[in-house]
Amino acid sequence: MFEVITCHNESISCLKLSGELDISTVEKFRLGIESIPETSTEVHLDFSCVEFVDSTSIGNLVQVMNQMRAQGVKVMVKRIPKEIYEVFDLLGIPELIGEEYFECLI
Repeated sequence: MFEVITCHNESISCLKLSGELDISTVEKFRLGIESIPETSTEVHLDFSCVEFVDSTSIGNLVQVMNQMRAQGVKVMVKRIPKEIYEVFDLLGIPELIGEEYFECLI
C-alpha cells in the first residue's frame, strides 16, 4: 500500500511518502503533488518510508521536479533510504537535477 500524507504552511509544503512508489501508485503521488497550494515556494518530499521505486515513478519525480522548478518552486527530496538513493545515483538523477536537492539517510 502507498500513502501520501501532506502538511502545508504559508510557504512550505511537506509530502511524506510511504510504501512502494511504482506504476500502480504513481497516480496517488501525482494527486499529492496537485494538492500543494500555489502559495508554496518550497516542497519537501519525505522518502524515509519509501520501500521501493520503479522507473515510472522516477520519471514522474524528475518531471514534477522540473515543472515545479520552472514555476520557481524549490523541491527537496529528503530522508531517502540508502537503497533508494543508490537507485537514483545509479541513474544519475542527483547529477541531472542537482545533488543539493537530494538528502540520503545514512
